[in-house]
Amino acid sequence: MSFIEGFGIGLGMIIFVGPVFFLLLNSSLQFGFKAGVAVALGIIVSDIVCVGLCHFGLSSFFNLEENEFWVGVLGSIIVLILGINYLVKKARTQVGVKTVSSRNLGILFFKGFSVNFFNPFVFAVWIGVYNYGQKQYPDIKSLTLFILAVLLGIFTTDLLKVFLSKKVKKIVSQKRLTVFFRITGVLLILFSMRLLYMVW
Repeated sequence: MSFIEGFGIGLGMIIFVGPVFFLLLNSSLQFGFKAGVAVALGIIVSDIVCVGLCHFGLSSFFNLEENEFWVGVLGSIIVLILGINYLVKKARTQVGVKTVSSRNLGILFFKGFSVNFFNPFVFAVWIGVYNYGQKQYPDIKSLTLFILAVLLGIFTTDLLKVFLSKKVKKIVSQKRLTVFFRITGVLLILFSMRLLYMVW
């Protein structure tokens, strides 16, 4: 029961559209499946770190107003830089999966990790999910199964986005991808401003 509920909650996270969503789609469209998976792995690893912080009671550190402010500022700066990058970068639709180096995959992993990790909203969600899990499933075995199921659900939705973007890539021209990049850049800049406003 804990696994089914947790997996359902994880799948439900697909409704949240934030900076990592556009990073995931753009990376997949431009560089292919491996790039999208690298970003997805960065996202899920950052989620695992958030769970670890909740488990060891360190979530209270991020709940402090002063600490939340600086985490939010850092997160908004990262998203702002990412947004500006998408505004000025050139779209390339001919870059195949095999041309993506291990170094570039590492950079994409780090981008997925940092954009997700330094978003206070992500911490707020995980604190809520973890507290809910503790109340519903007091024993450690059921709680662990619940959290693992949530993580699996999130990772599944991220891989689904990567898979769908791979299908869409076949009909996306360089001009359309450039337009999508510009739109993404503007949205990410707006996200960064909103994030800064929320923690101000």
